[in-house]
Amino acid sequence: MSKDKRHDGASYGNGWMHRTLIGVLRHVDIRAVYVFMYVFVVPVTLLVSRGARLTYSYYRSRRRYGALKSVWATYRNHCLFGQTVVDKFAMYAGRRFTLETEGEEEYRRMLERPEPLVNFNAHIGSSEITGYSFPVPKPCNILVYGGEKESLMEYRETSFGNMNMKMIPVGAGDSHSDDIARALDNGEILAVFPDRYMNKKKVIISTLHGHEVYIARGPVSMAVTRGLDVVMVVSVKKDARTYVARFIPLAYDKTQPKAVQRQQLADAYTGEIEKVLDRYPLQWFNYFNLWVGEDGDEI
Repeated sequence: MSKDKRHDGASYGNGWMHRTLIGVLRHVDIRAVYVFMYVFVVPVTLLVSRGARLTYSYYRSRRRYGALKSVWATYRNHCLFGQTVVDKFAMYAGRRFTLETEGEEEYRRMLERPEPLVNFNAHIGSSEITGYSFPVPKPCNILVYGGEKESLMEYRETSFGNMNMKMIPVGAGDSHSDDIARALDNGEILAVFPDRYMNKKKVIISTLHGHEVYIARGPVSMAVTRGLDVVMVVSVKKDARTYVARFIPLAYDKTQPKAVQRQQLADAYTGEIEKVLDRYPLQWFNYFNLWVGEDGDEI
């Protein structure tokens, strides 16, 4: 994947904009901010974003929606994505959301073990809501893009400060590797997003909606090499005040050859993505192209 500001993972806006939004959300009903976004932000985004075109293609080609339904789904997808962004800044402003859970009991049992645990996240809903709302008994290390705005990183540090969370900035180099190894050696949690990759030469091919997709090989290989348990963690938006967090263990046969294990784990991951998207088809916000055989870097 070529280095491009559209794809570097950094959040839009600058420090002043972030501070202004947080200030507004301290005093204004969040629903009013939603409406402003629907009317003035989303339509412009749909006109200028290459990701919007490819999101339309996802609904039209992968989910087999009709043309008008695909247009409407693309608009609603961007509205929901905007809501999750606003919700994130609302959390920075001190607001809280209700978090319902699925699979929490098994996940809690896994957290009680001394061994390290890997969380496979995906760009569905808002993973940060889980981090803010679901305390864990051991440190959780979250891989984040190293080029994020400094102000946003500070807000994250403040919000995660009392939640036993740590952030590992990931850039073009390998400086994050030591932090990852340290976390796993200490029996901590590592949260990663295999539905984004940095190098097409370092991927595993799996399937989604019956079509081949690229999944980042690094997180999958790391889990398999160490024989770690992996849990799919996804938080989807239910309504204006509520999210649903799903904790689903991803099974793979640790007695099989490593190549087979990697494929099993990648397939289990994409299989869970498909299950979630079948229930919440408007909440995949991975504006990045994973599809094998297609040009472009976004979806």
